[in-house]
Amino acid sequence: MSRMLCVNEHRGGKMFADIIRWIRKEDGQAVVELAITLPILIMILCAIIDFGWLFTNQNIVDNCSREGARFAIVHSSGTTAIADHVRAVAPDYIANSLVITVTFTNPTNPSLGDVKVEVNGNVNVLTPIVGVFVHGDTINLSSSCTMKVE
Repeated sequence: MSRMLCVNEHRGGKMFADIIRWIRKEDGQAVVELAITLPILIMILCAIIDFGWLFTNQNIVDNCSREGARFAIVHSSGTTAIADHVRAVAPDYIANSLVITVTFTNPTNPSLGDVKVEVNGNVNVLTPIVGVFVHGDTINLSSSCTMKVE
């Protein structure tokens, strides 16, 4: 019985050495696999980052148009006050690039109609990879909101 254990241990040791030798022959394989998959992983990561950035900024533009329409129905004053309020709601990095259009359906008596606030803004993409697909460094985001004047 002890002799059989000794033989099995010897075979196990040889098998372990054979596996180590086989692994050492594959030294360049990991580098080649990394070289093939790394560009794809980087593109996916850049797409995730830019999509999140653009989705967040689209939500900001939507919120600005909604806040502008809400301000307009409560304070149906001039369009410059509404535009100033929209710029005050927007973050600083996008506030200066916003183009705000305020339209009353009944301009003679705004309280009898609707107000439509349109907000357009340009946002820079974060990674150059997405810039290739959108043909530039910026994307135009727009939103509009129409509400009944109170």
